[in-house]
Amino acid sequence: MTSFKVPQPTELTKFYINGEYVEPSTKEVFTVRNPKDNTVVSDRVPVGGPEDVDVAADRARCLYRLSEILDEHLEELLRLDTLTGGHPVSLIPTREKNYIVNGHRYIVTGWCDKFKGDYLPDDDGFVKIVKNEPLGVCVGICPFNSPVATFFHKVAPALVTGNVMIIKPSEKTPLASLALAPLTSGNPQGHMRVRKISFTGSVARGKKIQAAAAQSNLKRVTLKLGGKGPNIIFEDANLDNAVEWALRAIMARSGQICIAASRLYVQRSIADEFIKIYVEKMRDAAKHMGDSFDSDTAYGPLVDKFTFEKV
Repeated sequence: MTSFKVPQPTELTKFYINGEYVEPSTKEVFTVRNPKDNTVVSDRVPVGGPEDVDVAADRARCLYRLSEILDEHLEELLRLDTLTGGHPVSLIPTREKNYIVNGHRYIVTGWCDKFKGDYLPDDDGFVKIVKNEPLGVCVGICPFNSPVATFFHKVAPALVTGNVMIIKPSEKTPLASLALAPLTSGNPQGHMRVRKISFTGSVARGKKIQAAAAQSNLKRVTLKLGGKGPNIIFEDANLDNAVEWALRAIMARSGQICIAASRLYVQRSIADEFIKIYVEKMRDAAKHMGDSFDSDTAYGPLVDKFTFEKV
């Protein structure tokens, strides 16, 4: 059993670099709030400067053994996500935890020994060897709607393939990312030359990141942006099943996901019946909205007041 204690939100005032929490290079901080009632969760979350990135890239450590200890502490960490992001605790022990743990194990233990090169036939008199090399320092920019899962989706592939990873969490839900850093282990050193940026977020922000990367040293960029996911329902579909999954597709994370099924195309011959069942199911779902820390809640509040007013 590992000796790890999830910090209180107000204790997460430093960055975790090279195996320890260190003071930020700047005095700038920002505030995160509970979406349930807009109360302050922490008003001392640090803002990183160039000096912090230099240190992180120079002394970064990769994770490998993390999949072995996630089971022990992940539920506590995900409660920090609930505190600032509104994700219901009722989903943590099953869907949320299983999704993160299994995904991480698949990447780390399933692909760690499979990232190999290649040897091509020498029938033309030349020996041809393909060797894969790490890019170097990579940056992951995570969204507010699934900060812990996105953290592992970006960190694990980068470190498994020999890269150094710098994570920038959303300013709306940064606490879990700051708290889970001590669980990582390993010791390969990196250097400050960012070669790759992975961003999950809005289209507008993605455009700015793409432009900034092009203007610097043509960094490689992967963008996972918002969209409008259509559902198409034909008349031969099982209506109850179609409604159930159409509802789940729009209500997951209270609709705050990039693959939310925000468009429905239903064949005219079944449209009236589909809409009738859909409305009934939606009304029933509304009964399960509420306080994210209530075990009976399936759908929590939107992440902040700005998002609520925008919707």
